[in-house]
Parts: sequence; structure tokens; C-alpha cells
Amino acid sequence: MKSVRLVSLALLVAACFVLTACKQPSVPPTVTPPTNAGGEHLKLAVVDMQMVLQKAPQIAKINESLTKQFKGRQDRIVQAQHELQDETQNLEKNSSVMKADDRLNLEKKIMMDRNNVQTMVTSFQKDLSKEQSDSLHGFSQQLDGVVSKLALQTGIDLIIQKGSVLYARSDMDITPKVLEALKKV
Repeated sequence: MKSVRLVSLALLVAACFVLTACKQPSVPPTVTPPTNAGGEHLKLAVVDMQMVLQKAPQIAKINESLTKQFKGRQDRIVQAQHELQDETQNLEKNSSVMKADDRLNLEKKIMMDRNNVQTMVTSFQKDLSKEQSDSLHGFSQQLDGVVSKLALQTGIDLIIQKGSVLYARSDMDITPKVLEALKKV
């Protein structure tokens, strides 16, 4: 029994010795920065697109233009909705004392007005969406030009949207430079 324990103990010591001897020293992994075609390290930057969309003067102009263009239609829709609401409240309030023909006529009018308001809203939303899309497409082309020019002037190889990265040093953020350049366009 004693010899079994000694053999087991000897095997355990030998296993520990082998594992220790075979263990490689722990070396932290190295990260090699990406390089461009010339073998130089890439220069990276980030742009906060949410901030650009909030602070770019072109966006303010687009919003002002769209507001002017669609304000009249929006006001007409709001007015029609208020009239429909008044008619509905009138029906609910007075339906018990109204003649059957008057109540039926008012119900038909409410249904027609409801359909008209819905058509107005749908048309308004479609037209507004198209105008927004067209306007933002033009701004997007301006922004691409500004960012490309800035990248060429400063030697930046790659610009990434800030929201697409987990971490970037604050000195990599060129959003203020992009906004300044957009003011000059």
C-alpha cells in the first residue's frame, strides 16, 4: 500500500515537472497596425455623423426650406382633423336627439371626411419623405466631397463613422473640422 502511494506521488511530481518544463513563457500578443500600399501605417479618423446632422448649416437650410414648402398643407391637415373631431363630438353628443336622416347624413359626412383626412395625410407624408430624401441626397454628396478633401489635405487614409467603432481616442475625432469645412461650402 505504501509503495502505491509512493508511485502515485512520484507520478504526480513527474507530471508537474513535465508541465512546468513544457510551459512556454507568457508573451502578450502584439498588434501590428495596418499599413497602406506604401508600407506606411494607416492614418485613421472618426466622424460623429449624428453631430454633423444636428449642426451642419446645410441641414438647417433643408429643414427651413421643407417647413416653408409644407407648412400650408400641414395647416390644412390640422384644420381638417379639428373639423372631423368637432363633427365626431357633435354626433356623439347629439345622436340621441337627432332625426334619423340627420344622424345618417352626419355619419356619412364623418366617414367621407375621415377618408379625405387620411388621403391628405398619406399624400403629405409621401411628398415630404420624397423631398427629404432628395435634399439629404444632395447634402450627402456635399459631405462626401468635404470629407474626401479633408482626408487628402490631412493625409488621412480611412475615416469611420464614430457610431460604428467601440473606441476611438478623442484626437481621432475630426467632426469639428468637417463642420467647419461644411460652413465654407
